[in-house]
Amino acid sequence: MTKLIIQILAGIITLRLAHFYLPGAYFEGSIQALVLAGMTLGVLNFFVKPILILITLPLQVLTLGLFSFIINIAIVYFVDLAFYELVFEGFWPLALFIVSLWLINLILSTIFN
Repeated sequence: MTKLIIQILAGIITLRLAHFYLPGAYFEGSIQALVLAGMTLGVLNFFVKPILILITLPLQVLTLGLFSFIINIAIVYFVDLAFYELVFEGFWPLALFIVSLWLINLILSTIFN
């Protein structure tokens, strides 16, 4: 349960910070939409990502785990499609967002565990 809350908080914080600090990544919506998008991102990372990693296990082994970056791109891109308030202007802002999400998730996991 704690990991799910950490995932949701990491999604919300990263979406908010990306708007201010990542060029090309914008969230132009209300706080309610931001929280809903962060919750969606956290829930997808908690429930769907392990299933996708298990399904793509041969590719994970073949690429030494780098395919998980593609899975993260797919999850964030799905959230981008679901929420029109979230805008990524190209691949690099999306990649920087994923690295930021990982870093904030790591910091929150260290603090709460």
